[in-house]
Amino acid sequence: MSTTQTRQSSQGERPDDTGAFAWLRGLGPRGRRAFGGAFGGYALDSYDFFTLPLSMVAIAASFGLDKGQTGLLTTVTLVVSAVGGALAGVLADRVGRVRALMITVVTYTLFTVLCGFAPNYETLLVFRALQGLGFGGEWAVGAILVAEYASAKHRGRTLGAVQSAWAAGWALAVLVYTLVFQWADADLAWRILFWTGALPALLVVYVRRNVEDAPRAVEARRAAAAAARSGRCSVPVCCARRSSRSCSRPASRAATTRSPPGSRPS
Repeated sequence: MSTTQTRQSSQGERPDDTGAFAWLRGLGPRGRRAFGGAFGGYALDSYDFFTLPLSMVAIAASFGLDKGQTGLLTTVTLVVSAVGGALAGVLADRVGRVRALMITVVTYTLFTVLCGFAPNYETLLVFRALQGLGFGGEWAVGAILVAEYASAKHRGRTLGAVQSAWAAGWALAVLVYTLVFQWADADLAWRILFWTGALPALLVVYVRRNVEDAPRAVEARRAAAAAARSGRCSVPVCCARRSSRSCSRPASRAATTRSPPGSRPS
């Protein structure tokens, strides 16, 4: 055994736990599929978001908007995305990471496509706000899904790689924008660009067929469900959701009902 291998063994590391792509190998087959789903979700999330900024000049001309109105279209998406992220976190704990990921992707896909059918500014504003729910939700759930597969040593690099998908989605949006606006008149081109936001639907098919929750997440959810059905604080997950008072109540009752022989009641 070489000196390097001896040092790795003494530190509890595998020989293949180093190198530029050790973080990817360490995910395992299921983890790499989850990484692919999250990476695609982030990229297409970015793509759908940038359909608006790239089309803003054409939209302003079509609806006769001023600078304040065009700015609000972008702002409302980002503001509502904060709400979407919080709701998606709760949803991921209840129904699982993969299901939550699919729901968020479908949400931002649906409302991006509907933006292309908006007959006026007010309708477009509502659709962009609702798109923000899925936009922010996918951002949160995708990171959670991959983080539970990644090792503590490589978690930073793994999530950094997922985040880089944002640039890939932006580049794809610019490419499609260039092609669409060269081919169609501006009044129609901005609507077509929104309609291409249906691309993430293909990602949902991939995620449904190939991606699974990390085993630790599945076990924690099952344990919490079993504890809830039995009504007892039998697992740490249950105790974390209840107050210390409720978790200690059975012990306090036992103390009051059982007294040592020969003791006098207080």
